[in-house]
Amino acid sequence: MKKVRKIGQFQIYTVMWLVAILVLIALLWQNLGGARIINYSGIVRGATQKLVKEELHGYEDDALISRLDGIIYDLQTGNGDYGLSRDDDAQYQQMLADLSIIWTDIKDEITVMRSGATGSGEKLYDLSQKHFELADDLVLRAEESSDEKLKNSIICYFICLALSIVFFGVLNVHNRKALEKSIFTDKLTGIFNRAGFEASAANLLRQRNASEYTVVEFDIEYFKDLNKVYGYTLGDQLLIAISAALSKWAGKDQLCARIDADNFVVLARSSDTLIAELETVLNEALRTMAFLEAYDGLTFAIGAYDITQNDEMVKTIMDKANTAHKTAKTQKEGAVQWYDQALVEKLELEGKLKDRLHQALRDGELKMYLQPKLELENLKVIGAEALVRWEVPGEGMIYPDTYIPLFEKCGMIADLDFYMLRKACAYLRAQLDKGLAHLVISVNISRVTLYSRMFYETFLDIVRQHKIPHDCIEVEVTESAFNEVADSVIQILSQLKEDGFLISMDDFGAGYSSLSLLGKLPIQIIKLDREFLNEMDQNSNVKGVIACAVDLAHALGIKITCEGVETLEQVRFLKGLGCDYGQGYYFSKPIPQDRFTEEFWS
Repeated sequence: MKKVRKIGQFQIYTVMWLVAILVLIALLWQNLGGARIINYSGIVRGATQKLVKEELHGYEDDALISRLDGIIYDLQTGNGDYGLSRDDDAQYQQMLADLSIIWTDIKDEITVMRSGATGSGEKLYDLSQKHFELADDLVLRAEESSDEKLKNSIICYFICLALSIVFFGVLNVHNRKALEKSIFTDKLTGIFNRAGFEASAANLLRQRNASEYTVVEFDIEYFKDLNKVYGYTLGDQLLIAISAALSKWAGKDQLCARIDADNFVVLARSSDTLIAELETVLNEALRTMAFLEAYDGLTFAIGAYDITQNDEMVKTIMDKANTAHKTAKTQKEGAVQWYDQALVEKLELEGKLKDRLHQALRDGELKMYLQPKLELENLKVIGAEALVRWEVPGEGMIYPDTYIPLFEKCGMIADLDFYMLRKACAYLRAQLDKGLAHLVISVNISRVTLYSRMFYETFLDIVRQHKIPHDCIEVEVTESAFNEVADSVIQILSQLKEDGFLISMDDFGAGYSSLSLLGKLPIQIIKLDREFLNEMDQNSNVKGVIACAVDLAHALGIKITCEGVETLEQVRFLKGLGCDYGQGYYFSKPIPQDRFTEEFWS
């Protein structure tokens, strides 16, 4: 930006100097013309005296007479052979006219004298004296006129120079503002872009107490899906509506910007209700978009940072808000994440954990915990879900929401999935060898693992190595993994089903694609997302939704498991609906496999 500004200033100053030089050249040219008038006025004076002397001595000089006629004509009209400019000074021209009359009398007297008449010499001499005096005054007047014109020209020069400076100064300001607007403004929405926000935020925080402000970064979740459904034009309209609402809300002492795609940033005065206010503004903007009426539940992932030091760089505070925002995007929909000491410690821990993922798999630091599943009709344990827990030496137990994203980021989630499958198979083999009753262990398979090359072969190989009956393994795949599912994946799941494995869809109802896929996918069990039970007390309609889900599953010949069962009331409600299985803290939290064996499989 500074380089562009310097180039613009250089161009403006160059034009100003060119104008000044052109005006100065015009003045010099005009002054040169005045000097020539003075010079030729002097020639008229001197040459006339020379002519008279020659005539008085009997020497005829018609060439000089012709030259003087031409000079006088040129001085009067500016159209002669001598290239003189006409002096428009009235006094000069009047004196020149009077001089022309005397010159005519002199020429007449010369004619008389050449004819031999007496007394002509004396008269010619008297006329020459008058001519000299008037010509002398004419020269003086020419000098005065030239000086006046030079003075006026100098005044005009400085006036023009001043006006040029003012004009180009105003033009420079205008161009700079236009340039800054083009550089600092988002073309689609008309609010600041990233560069504009950084510059304006730096200026605002210099004038205010920075520690009184909070920077918030957020984006529209599933915005890409929205663009696919409604098109980019309507998506742009949504961005424009949000920008307009933010700009109106921000006012004079707060800032907002669209920094890229559907990502926005806000610099606002800190308050306990800031996020709630911001969400209200955003939701009101959504309500203005008629096409979103059928797109219920649009949410925002929000990251925020309370500025703690007045001397923090804008880039630093934006980076902190961005870090919080990225963390929020890894959490549930509509998450709000603050950049604070807890997040810093979490990120530091993630950094440490990231460096030892391979070691954790190699050294067996990742433990299998089991959470029982019960048949609701008789509360009999029919199996368990295998869940991973990480016991890090020196750190204690680390929970999945901390390290699962790390495995995904590092491309090791398939390694983790197969690691847990081996753990489950080894556990099953040990219990079956004891002659214990048949139970089903469900293992989670991520979308990445499902799409990985040789998944089917690797899965079967692990199960065969442990000689596990196929109906003892349930393959859980999250609903989101089925979005735009490839035919090849459907074939793999169908083959696993034919091989005798149970196939279940986890987190049913958390996304948008389940209903259209239920009849297409080879699933035998759906697991209702725990959020349904969590919202049941706050929203009476949720009970109806759960009932419909149970009826739909049964109509398709699919069993249904409800996750997150925490109360006896929920157990009775689900049992009354005919829900097949239940899983949750009411029955048991995830526990070590030895304890599970002792309490539920002995």
